[in-house]
Amino acid sequence: EGRFGSVRASHAFPKPVRKRTLVGGAAGPKLFSHICEYADGWLPIGGRGLTESLPVLRSAWADAGRDPAALQVVPYAVVPTPGKLAHYAELGIEEVVLQLPPAGESEVFKVLDEYGRYVQYGGDEV
Repeated sequence: EGRFGSVRASHAFPKPVRKRTLVGGAAGPKLFSHICEYADGWLPIGGRGLTESLPVLRSAWADAGRDPAALQVVPYAVVPTPGKLAHYAELGIEEVVLQLPPAGESEVFKVLDEYGRYVQYGGDEV
């Protein structure tokens, strides 16, 4: 019972198969401390500044007593190039979210076809 209305108990099923993943999207020492305390990883937008920022996050992660292998870093809204993806791999990044244009279906499909050359299946380029 509330002042303006009431809500009956509700239950949502099925329950998640696994624990939800929480990622932070900002950068900087203060925000990295929050990521280390509350989140499972970092979703940097565009991937700029990773070379400088990632060591800071990894250090804060270790200082917080978190397992280094558990840190998930997934750059978001990336326009891929072979060099950029190779650089991410050197940094230990295994996954990216690619940027798509705000366009119609046919244009988006063209971009997806171009991005297809970067997809790896079983460790081999397709």
